[in-house]
Amino acid sequence: MRCLRYSLVSQAVLLLTALLVPASVGGISFESEKQVHISNLHRMDDDLIAWASNVTIDGLIEGDFIAGAWRVNVNGHIRGSENVVAENFRHTGKVDGGLRAFVKFCDIDGYVGRSALLAGSDVRVGKRAVIEREAYIIGETIHFDGIVKENIQIKGNNVFVSGMINGDALIKGTNINIVAPAVIKGSLTYESKNKAVIEIDSGVTVLGETTWKKPDPDEEYDDVTTFASIIVGFAKMLAAFLFGVILLMLFKKYALESVRQLRSRPAVVTATGLLSLVIFVVSVVILLISLVLLVVGVILIEGDDALAGVVILALSILMVPITSFITVSGGVLFYSGRVILALLIGYLLVKMLKPQAELLSRFQLLIGLVSLTLALSSPFAGLLLYLIVGVVGAGAIVLGIKYCRREFSEQPPAAPQDSDAARPGTG
Repeated sequence: MRCLRYSLVSQAVLLLTALLVPASVGGISFESEKQVHISNLHRMDDDLIAWASNVTIDGLIEGDFIAGAWRVNVNGHIRGSENVVAENFRHTGKVDGGLRAFVKFCDIDGYVGRSALLAGSDVRVGKRAVIEREAYIIGETIHFDGIVKENIQIKGNNVFVSGMINGDALIKGTNINIVAPAVIKGSLTYESKNKAVIEIDSGVTVLGETTWKKPDPDEEYDDVTTFASIIVGFAKMLAAFLFGVILLMLFKKYALESVRQLRSRPAVVTATGLLSLVIFVVSVVILLISLVLLVVGVILIEGDDALAGVVILALSILMVPITSFITVSGGVLFYSGRVILALLIGYLLVKMLKPQAELLSRFQLLIGLVSLTLALSSPFAGLLLYLIVGVVGAGAIVLGIKYCRREFSEQPPAAPQDSDAARPGTG
């Protein structure tokens, strides 16, 4: 099933490309608590990028459709491609291009003009669904009842197939059920510990050869891990985006100065971040020691060494809140550093297409976070990169706070206004 895993990575890169390429956008929404609705009377001549709680498409979109939302419903017509990241996704309309969806609950019961990539916990392809090219489906529970004109690859724990497949079918899962009136015009290859349930006597048709392969123990959960990492990565991206939006709303001046410091003084920023990391680690160690001493003090104070217990208890009670504050602040600092670095990455990427791009924007934050999510998806290099991102971003925030405060402290106090001159109609 390696080809399916590689396809997920390549399709994720295509999703990033889809976010970067559109230069003209007919409608953009980044409001996380508002509704985006394209009614059946509306026609959009360009691409649509929507970010909201609920997105509903009943009308016509001439370009591509990209959505990040809690719930997405597509009942209209999209002439380009469709890219969705959501909790709940339902497609009953028509998309002339490809369909790529990274969601938790997925329900496809419409037309797809090219290939489809569906990754979710619960994926259902209904009887009215038609996919003109290949289909790649990965999830926990999968029901395929529709039509795919070419090959299909499925990876899931519980897989149920009753639709029509005009090409070959490659299925990997724990419980595989091929039930009537399923038709597979090519060959069927399935990989599972258990023999699949194929209801030939009830009307299932497999024109090609049927092959059963038992999984390699070393790779048995490889694709599941890939799927889980993709879903968790996008969930973290959405959380970081909302956190970044709040950060920009409350501390825009500090965020702006932090990005400027990161852009103009990367070496100093990195050194500051490393120093912050050392302080954070030392604080965590001292906190753990203080918690142990707190227990030791409670034990000693009830014995013969009561005086020593009182001293140890007083010292630990003093150190626990201080180190706890530093530890929590350090955690927030390193997490916020990812947002700062994402802002700079998004700005540099957008600037290649739009030289007059602003330094801070929510759209650039989204692009930067998508880039980091893809970069951090590597199992080994991603962990090291995650540490580097946190360190560099934390250093930028420390310098940003420092220079913002210095700027505020160096500003001369405002000259007092004459009360009579300030009063209208006087002087």
